[in-house]
Amino acid sequence: MAYTTARTWTTGELVTAALLNTHLRDNLTALNPGGWTFSVNEGGGVLTAGSKLWAEMPFAACLQVATMVCAEASTIEIGIVKQSNANWGGNPSPLYGSSPLKAASAKTAQITTLTTWSVSLAAGDWIGGCVIGASGVTYAAVGLRFNRN
Repeated sequence: MAYTTARTWTTGELVTAALLNTHLRDNLTALNPGGWTFSVNEGGGVLTAGSKLWAEMPFAACLQVATMVCAEASTIEIGIVKQSNANWGGNPSPLYGSSPLKAASAKTAQITTLTTWSVSLAAGDWIGGCVIGASGVTYAAVGLRFNRN
């Protein structure tokens, strides 16, 4: 959601819900993005498949961008998954659809159009990074950017 240039109000002007939504709600959302970064390492060893880290969402949000950086230019694929408190211990739900973060002979990967992803996150959801596969990578960091709902 983009920021809309602030409106100059005039005396006697009728304030509507649409104007307030555009100039107050939407602009506050655009100015209040969130995000976190988590790192995956095996203490200097090569990364292996499996879940690596979980973090709880403190508020509802919508994912916007997923980025990964690696120590080596190699091949790694990381899927972002979520789990609710009520379903903890069950199988997590993949957020990445058919497009996990994947670096192929590169140190970076980024997805800015998350069309196949499930981007809606609820307050209390647990978000995890799961290494699907890796070859010769000793360290990776994943950054997720989102807009608060």
